[in-house]
Amino acid sequence: MTEFLTQTSWWVPFYGLIGAVLTVPWAAGIIRRTGPRPAAYINLLMTVLACIHGWFIFGSVWNQPAQELVYNWLHVADLDISLALEISPITAAAMEVITSLSLLAQLYALGYMEKDWALARFFALMGFF
Repeated sequence: MTEFLTQTSWWVPFYGLIGAVLTVPWAAGIIRRTGPRPAAYINLLMTVLACIHGWFIFGSVWNQPAQELVYNWLHVADLDISLALEISPITAAAMEVITSLSLLAQLYALGYMEKDWALARFFALMGFF
């Protein structure tokens, strides 16, 4: 299980991007019948999924040595470009702090911007955070 969680840890930042892409129809005004609130709920759901995934990653790397995931991106002649991600308890805790703060900010914004006309656009942009 630990191996699976560390291999999928790069998914956590993409949950917000997926939420932002899914809420574009409401932000652009393509879907008007349901109002803007489904955009907020979709984005909140994706942030909750990122938070839960982050908690599982944090629990699995706690008291473990730092691991490094290396993804080879480009090989041309003598040029080797790769992306390296370090998974350690500190990076997992920082990732969890960021996703938790994003979730709290979105929950607050849902109540604060309840009658705002740009709610869907706001949550579509919050997905990039």
